[in-house]
Amino acid sequence: MFFRKPKKEKKENEKITNSVFGDLEFIDCAWEGDSVSSLFGEEKTIDLYVYADEDEKIIEENQEKVYQNYIRNRTEIEEAVRKVIFKEFKLPEDFDLSSRFRESSIIVTCDGNCGIAIVDNTYEMGHNRFKFVVETEPDYEFTDSEEYYLETK
Repeated sequence: MFFRKPKKEKKENEKITNSVFGDLEFIDCAWEGDSVSSLFGEEKTIDLYVYADEDEKIIEENQEKVYQNYIRNRTEIEEAVRKVIFKEFKLPEDFDLSSRFRESSIIVTCDGNCGIAIVDNTYEMGHNRFKFVVETEPDYEFTDSEEYYLETK
């Protein structure tokens, strides 16, 4: 006769609806939800990560402001990121970015930075993420002079 161990009850993740970020679920150290992007063509739904203290799980006002700024200026930000990709990878102007890259998520850090995580499909697994960090300040108006930092992970 075999005895089974009782199944551990799976703990439900905390869920909230935030007025700026929408429906979110707390997983590990971030509130996770959905955002939109049209960085490489048609608009599509991508992941949204809003990082927070693991114990307090509070979304700060500066995080909401930076995300609102991103949404408000998304078209200009996406155009600037495309320009950076063409420049950094020395691609011809007629290159179809969607054939090589895809946006995977929007990241909002605890200290109020917003970034777009982009996957480069030409790299081996584990070495394929490029993060274009768009630093914004509350009430900041986006301009072409804003700096973008290209980091490889």
